[in-house]
Amino acid sequence: MGVQNNIGGREPITFSQLALALANDYDSIYVIDEKDDSYVEYSTAGDIKEMSIRSSGDDFFDELRYNCRQQVYPGDQEEFLKAFKKESVLKALKGGKSFSLGYRLMIDGEPKYYSLKGIRGNDRNIVIGVQNVDEQVRRELAEKERSRTYSEIAQLLASLFEVIYHIDVNTGHYTEYSASESYSRLGLDRGGENFFEKVRGDILKVIHKDDCDSVLQLLERDNLIDTLKSKKSVSIVYRQMLDGKTQYLNLIALKMQNDSGRIVIGVRNIDKQKRREKDMENMNRTFGEIALALAARYEVIYHVNIETNEYREYSASEKYKRIEIGAMGKDFFADTQKNMKRDIYPEDYPMMALAMRKDYLLDSLKETGKNFLNYRLMLDGRPQYVTLFAVRPKEDSSHIIIAVANVDAAKRMELDFSDALGSAMDMANRDELTGVKNKRAYAQAEMQLDEQIAGDERQPFAIAVCDINGLKQVNDSKGHKAGDDYIKSACSVICNIFKHSPVFRIGGDEFAVILKGSDFDERDGLMCELGRIQEENGKTGAVTIAAGLSVFDEGSDIRVQDVFERADEAMYENKKEFKLHLKRGS
Repeated sequence: MGVQNNIGGREPITFSQLALALANDYDSIYVIDEKDDSYVEYSTAGDIKEMSIRSSGDDFFDELRYNCRQQVYPGDQEEFLKAFKKESVLKALKGGKSFSLGYRLMIDGEPKYYSLKGIRGNDRNIVIGVQNVDEQVRRELAEKERSRTYSEIAQLLASLFEVIYHIDVNTGHYTEYSASESYSRLGLDRGGENFFEKVRGDILKVIHKDDCDSVLQLLERDNLIDTLKSKKSVSIVYRQMLDGKTQYLNLIALKMQNDSGRIVIGVRNIDKQKRREKDMENMNRTFGEIALALAARYEVIYHVNIETNEYREYSASEKYKRIEIGAMGKDFFADTQKNMKRDIYPEDYPMMALAMRKDYLLDSLKETGKNFLNYRLMLDGRPQYVTLFAVRPKEDSSHIIIAVANVDAAKRMELDFSDALGSAMDMANRDELTGVKNKRAYAQAEMQLDEQIAGDERQPFAIAVCDINGLKQVNDSKGHKAGDDYIKSACSVICNIFKHSPVFRIGGDEFAVILKGSDFDERDGLMCELGRIQEENGKTGAVTIAAGLSVFDEGSDIRVQDVFERADEAMYENKKEFKLHLKRGS
């Protein structure tokens, strides 16, 4: 393989002089005369990489400065010219060393990554090879971005723990990573040898005496190893003594996926959650583990940009992948709303459709930066309980992370203990004082009706708004216990009138009723009956209620709020009339 021609009387360089430069299969080779800066450009052509002369010139470094301004990406030009001065190149090549530089060229209006390498050809020549590395560099940049995202998620999940231990079960060597200042005050070792020996002393030192045996048994070396052979993780809830007080913690031990000789133990503070559970039901000792199962293993994690709504999915579960949300997407909230209609258990859909609305979800994250949701997902042809954990990282306010864990087995065990109290979802939608539906339930019902209106599934309905008269005077004169009784009496009147319609307490003294079916057909008679009762109660000093009713108008109403506002105005007119009536009567 030789050079095909001779330009300007210059002798073509031989194969031996180019051999080293061709080793990396460069696109172009420049041979520069160090004495006068003249040069010849060679290129490879054909399947056998035949060398041919492409161009030549009298002053390589002078032409380089001109061509840089024309061809190099603007953002790289200054660095390129600074690094490619002749004296810099010669200095770099001293002692048989090579010179290399990465930069971008503008090709067809787009920046492409290139790499060049300079070597000594002989005592007189400098050989520079230029290679297109755009595809390789872009792959590396994409991998770096994926690694950055995984690292962000890992750091966020690690921050949920008070302390994390990384343990070599064969040697007993361990390292402690503590994110909690309070935990460091316990005076425990922060790393070292013989983990399983030292942990026994630490357990006896800081753990509540009634929980020591169970924690000691779990963390006995051989027992823990045997347990993790059959399970991916093991979890226990226990009490720790800190500053003379007890607090509940959740310990989770996991086997490293690719290293059977190492395990990770994480400890999370669940004291607040656990004490809330104790108040709700004495038997619900496992709820803390269920609610915090996200810390142990996730079915799927979403990284969502809340400015653009773009998202990326990281799924570890083949079962969950069948839901087909996709690895990447342009609009997380729109895709979620669409897929929930298909995948979520019908009874849970109204609650989740509201909870996963972008504005509602972001509002729920404002106070604490995180939010939990429990619902049922249709998997393997049956509803299965899952827990959704949403969090907004402090260091990246433009993103939220949403993770979903399957807690079906644990949740069904929990429900066996809580049947007498009703489902947690029903409790969340009930007013504690009166037992009727609450404002959250009304918002869900309103959203369902709005979807029906928007989807031309319109059915006749009306809304009645009721407001208790004189509640403030009762509270001020007789106390809040009497006020509560007054509210319950008013609620009883409303429920007895509208027997076939859902009643919602949407404020301290305000109720709303959505009339459908027979109550809608008999709405005028029911309002008259309510007025008659108010007349009688006004004479006897019993509770009285101002009320207004409005019917959905297909021709003008585009949302439930339009109907509600008319009913609210009618209620205030009724309240004014009632006050005037009282004055005349007095």
